[in-house]
Amino acid sequence: MTYDEPAVSGTVAELLRDATNLDPSADGALDDLDQFHLGGAEAVDLLVASLDLDAGALVLDVGSGFGGPARQVARRTGARVLGVDLAPAYVEAARDLTRRAGLEDLVEFRHVDIADLDHGAPFDAAITMHVQMNVEDKTAWFRKIARRLAPGARLAVWEVCQQPGSELTWPMPWSLDGSDSFVVPQEELRRAVEDAGFVVESWTDRSGWARDWFERTYAAGGPGGPALPMLLDEGYTRVLNYAAAVADGSVQVWQGCFTTSLQSRS
Repeated sequence: MTYDEPAVSGTVAELLRDATNLDPSADGALDDLDQFHLGGAEAVDLLVASLDLDAGALVLDVGSGFGGPARQVARRTGARVLGVDLAPAYVEAARDLTRRAGLEDLVEFRHVDIADLDHGAPFDAAITMHVQMNVEDKTAWFRKIARRLAPGARLAVWEVCQQPGSELTWPMPWSLDGSDSFVVPQEELRRAVEDAGFVVESWTDRSGWARDWFERTYAAGGPGGPALPMLLDEGYTRVLNYAAAVADGSVQVWQGCFTTSLQSRS
């Protein structure tokens, strides 16, 4: 299983213990460690801008990983965020990092499938970043998200799509060997979201932005402090393969903003 690093929470604690000059409560201090997607904190800011959130809004983060985006949304907007993820070790690490960041009053994480999420009040918005590549039935998955949103609520996505006819080199961040990868062309992904009951507000190719981000981020080598690849099996190989695929156009990165229809919770 790709997301099966059971000792990750202990590894996080060890990395932070060694980083004596790092203050986990400072804005941006954990960005190299907890942003499990291309673009890091900059990408999250792009999504936040598209959601138009007010303080006190209720936001759902689907596939929340180590919790970086959820905490960033809470910091930027004052919204309350619930993150859900299928990997128990990731949820444990996300909770630990949230305690260290001092954001437990705004951010919560649960180990639960979106299909089984029991939450009374509908969410005002949702985000999902680099998750659907592991989902085979994308329309059904996005429909489960829609059913947990209020009518007219926004969904912001930051996702990987495959150029038709291209071949990928494994491992990638979302799959070690390709057996659990269901990455599709952007037209197919957009159609799946629309078929789930969402209306397109924007759908933007960010591949050029992504190439620039890789070049800027790794121009001087890897990060100097605790970094996400240190936590993952074959972490740096996965990042390098991903960067190469973005550079040669084998994969694309798309940003989307969608709204739910009045019938989305039926």
